[in-house]
Amino acid sequence: METNLGMGETSFAAACRAVEAVGRADQGVGTLGEKTLHAVIKRMIEPDAARHEVKLGSYVADVLNDRGVFEVQTRNLHKLKPKLSALLPYYPVTVVVPVIETKCLLTMDPETGELTGRRKSPKRERPAGVLPELAYLKPFLRDPNFSLLLVRLEGEEVRIRTDSKWRPVRRLEFAPTRFLGAVPLKTAADYAALVPEGLPEAFTARELAGALGLPGGRGSAAANVLSCMGVLRRAGARGKAYLYTIAKEEETC
Repeated sequence: METNLGMGETSFAAACRAVEAVGRADQGVGTLGEKTLHAVIKRMIEPDAARHEVKLGSYVADVLNDRGVFEVQTRNLHKLKPKLSALLPYYPVTVVVPVIETKCLLTMDPETGELTGRRKSPKRERPAGVLPELAYLKPFLRDPNFSLLLVRLEGEEVRIRTDSKWRPVRRLEFAPTRFLGAVPLKTAADYAALVPEGLPEAFTARELAGALGLPGGRGSAAANVLSCMGVLRRAGARGKAYLYTIAKEEETC
């Protein structure tokens, strides 16, 4: 199924082939100057590489095409604040965040390059996992030029052995292997769709975190973002904890 950006299994396969070809041409099989995940997503958004890495004033956009600016950010969303402040008055900006729902781990021998120990990682990401990170971007969430796109993926993470006693392996590369879908986040309804059913009528941030599959300490940031988008509203307190309820549809924006 294709998204309104043309992202789907077909575009994912084409992007993977293009990135692999660039890697072979530039540096040999299996090596890339740009991280594979970042490069594949950029190719899915815009196959024309001439529209990648476009200079806009003192910043460089990952992609600039007739739909606007696209910034692929795998982590540390707070680092985008200066760029968003500079670009949003002039361009529609979509922040694209990969969500790695499942991955297999492999370990590379640094001398032979042999990959061993293939196993499935117990760590699973969910689209709702982005909510606490969005607390850093609250000033932009309701800007009409701002939107998010979560790209759901499966993949393989290659780790390499090290000589460190404290960190015997380190992450070397992540390669996406399957496109699972995309989740746009712009309207209150989009954000509301991240909240699962089954919450009590009034609930704490910690209870919200449990429902979203987040660590308990991240529930307050998630509740903050959902409140900002009109999805939740305050409903008193239980002891020292604030209580929240789901806003009625006519209360959301």
